[in-house]
Amino acid sequence: MKYLLCTFLIIGLIGCSSMNDALTPSVKVEQDQFDGSTIISQAPVSAASSLSEGWHVMGFDWSSKSPSVVFLTVGRDSIVNIEGVEFNVDGVYLKEIPTTSPITDYGDWSTRRFRVTLDDFKLISNSNDTKMKVITLNSYTISSFGKENGGAVVNTKFKPFLFEINQATTPPSVKHQYEL
Repeated sequence: MKYLLCTFLIIGLIGCSSMNDALTPSVKVEQDQFDGSTIISQAPVSAASSLSEGWHVMGFDWSSKSPSVVFLTVGRDSIVNIEGVEFNVDGVYLKEIPTTSPITDYGDWSTRRFRVTLDDFKLISNSNDTKMKVITLNSYTISSFGKENGGAVVNTKFKPFLFEINQATTPPSVKHQYEL
């Protein structure tokens, strides 16, 4: 009986994880109607691996107009002014990340946009343990994600996002070679 109960509990936890991913927004690929550029977006999702951490969200956008840049939308619960974001990626510190929005946007979450290089984004997305520090006027909160921090929904969003960037940047002749 104990084994049956444990089995159902494990299946339930796996199901909840899959359901959580299914209920969150997925990567979206669009063509800009103005100039025809490709825009790949992931709406903000939970970037915290447990409820004891800061309640953070993170989303990301890429455009073929600036292919070496990824725009991050970083958010925090409550109404706060977000002043900055820093990352500790497996012991590598990413600091002084430039903002791309003049002020914090207030809605369901307080969010602000930042800019990182595609290489830094790949470093973040492939990490074992990333600590994200969201800085406000007088304090900061920290959340964690990465391969060692399985509770963060954002972990499941990196791979599809990078796949779409790869699809958008791979020349058609190379894509055709793999289809043969």
